[in-house]
Amino acid sequence: MSQAPYVPEAPRAPQPADRRHRRTDRPWPVPSNESTLTPKRVLLLSDCYRPTINGVVTSLVDLQRALLDAGHDVRVLTVAHSSPATFDGQVYRLPSVAAGIVYPQARIGRPVDRRLFTELVRWGPQVLHTHTEFVAFWWARRLSDYLGAPHVHTYHTLYEDYTHYFCPHAGIGRAISAGLTRAAMNRLDLVVTPTAKIQALLRGYGVRRPITVVPTGVDLGRFGPSAHDDPATAALRAALGLEPGLPVILSVGRLAVEKNLTETVELLASIRHLPWQFVVVGDGPHAGALRDQVHRLGLAGRVRFVGAVPPERVPAYYRLGDGFVSSSRSETQGLTYLEALASGLPVVCRADPSFDGVVVDGHNGHQYRGAGDFADTLSRLLLDPQLRRRWGRGAAQTASGFGLPVFAESMRRAYDRALAGRAQGQRAAGNPRAARWADPERRSA
Repeated sequence: MSQAPYVPEAPRAPQPADRRHRRTDRPWPVPSNESTLTPKRVLLLSDCYRPTINGVVTSLVDLQRALLDAGHDVRVLTVAHSSPATFDGQVYRLPSVAAGIVYPQARIGRPVDRRLFTELVRWGPQVLHTHTEFVAFWWARRLSDYLGAPHVHTYHTLYEDYTHYFCPHAGIGRAISAGLTRAAMNRLDLVVTPTAKIQALLRGYGVRRPITVVPTGVDLGRFGPSAHDDPATAALRAALGLEPGLPVILSVGRLAVEKNLTETVELLASIRHLPWQFVVVGDGPHAGALRDQVHRLGLAGRVRFVGAVPPERVPAYYRLGDGFVSSSRSETQGLTYLEALASGLPVVCRADPSFDGVVVDGHNGHQYRGAGDFADTLSRLLLDPQLRRRWGRGAAQTASGFGLPVFAESMRRAYDRALAGRAQGQRAAGNPRAARWADPERRSA
């Protein structure tokens, strides 16, 4: 369904103390009589959004929903495949061009749209929260410079693991990634990281702005344990041609080199004598190579490649599983791990500090350290239904602490911290003249 063309809202009459309609070099303070629990106007900005399916989009959509449920006024600025700019009441979409040469399915939005900028100024977001570091990020910088509103950013993507898409030399790619990340993050009022590991990584890059850790949330209303004899689950098993009674190992995520699914397939091949079948949910640039690997190893009869699945159908696939596996080396938030835990699935993953306190050895899964460790853990899990049930209960228990209300409250506290920093004059480096071209008063002068 196509969106309506962008139509600006009628401007609100400026109040005497309303600073949103003129440029100011002073920080925007939080009124002393205003509780930090007061609903806020929050603009979430990202270079990707629905219908794209990835971890950043899922996290952003969940945060948007959680903040709305908590009573905040939330809008999104992202890219569109059409022209001109559109607004559907919640989402502003910028015209964009394909940028697949940089990263598969990437798009670059229009960096300048005076009419849209003016409308955003009229709405007056109190917090600007970016989730990617490209055009959406620089829209937030200009809005922050003009409005005096704090710029908060969640660092979702470990770019040093993605440099093979544009740089053949790993060392040079990592240096470029670190330098660009440092330059961008040091312009912010507050950086949000999903884990302490990423916080430490950014400090190692030389990021000196305030950093807070806010674990990603999971929608516990969508993801939850389910009995295998549920009629819908049984029907899906039959549709995929899965053998009844044989344990199902599940993988959900983008099929890309950095996700290291090649290692998972190799490890499963090493325990081919055990009872398992493997369901792979997702698509990506490495899908063809993975299918070739499965055929080469003689596993075609035991592996099902489902392809990309609409977000509303993903919970049904988790309900198929008896366990969740991942060998990814590039996780900043582990959203699919949380979805698996919430669905009552034991998680077996490559050891990573990102999952400390999330994937807990002997409680809800295991972080493996080498091929032998993986084989031993999967053997016990596949052959012991009682162990699967015990770890499954532990999985759901762990996930209960990561619900969306907790996510929204943690982010609200982060916003309060950024607003308080502005009120105390703790501003990041910026250019308050950067957006003068969009000043409504200058245009009407």
